[in-house]
Amino acid sequence: MQKTGEDKNYVYFMDHFQDTPVQVMQDEKTGEIFFNADDIVKILGLGDNIKEFLGTDRGLDFINDFKRDHPGIDVFGNKGMIREVIKD
Repeated sequence: MQKTGEDKNYVYFMDHFQDTPVQVMQDEKTGEIFFNADDIVKILGLGDNIKEFLGTDRGLDFINDFKRDHPGIDVFGNKGMIREVIKD
């Protein structure tokens, strides 16, 4: 894994899974690790990006299954499993 940058909120890294690049971010305050959802969707062959995937029947099933299996954890938002990371 190679460090590619940082800002006041995150340290950014690049790695590869089966020769496909994956962006990884680490929260400076909490140490949490986040994977770029677009990259994960591409690696799994589920679409070109997360928005495209979530707009499919399979994506909606994913959301419903996640909500059922993880009550109390948001799917989206600042504390959700899928978050928008804004570089500073």
